[in-house]
Amino acid sequence: MRNVLLLIAMVALCVLPFTSRAANDVVGEPTTQPTPQMWETMTKPIGSKGVVEDDVYTIKLTRKDLRVFLEDSPMPAGVLKSEFQFFKCTCGKMEVIGAFCVTDYEANDVIDALRAGAIKIASVAPMMMGDHPRILIVRFHATGEVEKMSKTIKEAMDWTGEARMAPAKRPAAAGAAGKTED
Repeated sequence: MRNVLLLIAMVALCVLPFTSRAANDVVGEPTTQPTPQMWETMTKPIGSKGVVEDDVYTIKLTRKDLRVFLEDSPMPAGVLKSEFQFFKCTCGKMEVIGAFCVTDYEANDVIDALRAGAIKIASVAPMMMGDHPRILIVRFHATGEVEKMSKTIKEAMDWTGEARMAPAKRPAAAGAAGKTED
């Protein structure tokens, strides 16, 4: 009898922590989500508009600059997408989860740009097998100010596609304005 009571007590101790909260309970207080106009303002540095669905603001970008072949067949550009999902956590913080679609030679520069802006890299993996050029997916996550995260994402985007090949923007020479002739 004593062993049976001991067994019941042990089972109760194991089960109680998992049943203390109903499955549908929300952790933390409900948060007020930004309006679509607020999202557009906060994510303006990215340069593309997104859509709000289920309290998540999603921006999708198609890589139309690439000609990718799977074995010897061309891939449609619609397959090659980068996606950024912004949302406000119930804790009150702003979050972004995303994935860059990049070529193998763009990946390291994109990762460096994301890390420089305190965005954490979740994974880097091939998108498919037998593709050329080689396409990778760089997945990331960050918590912070949406404007800062958007600016960092834009800086990473500048290492992809046509933006990568554009001439560097340089500030006007500081000494040019102060030149004097002798």
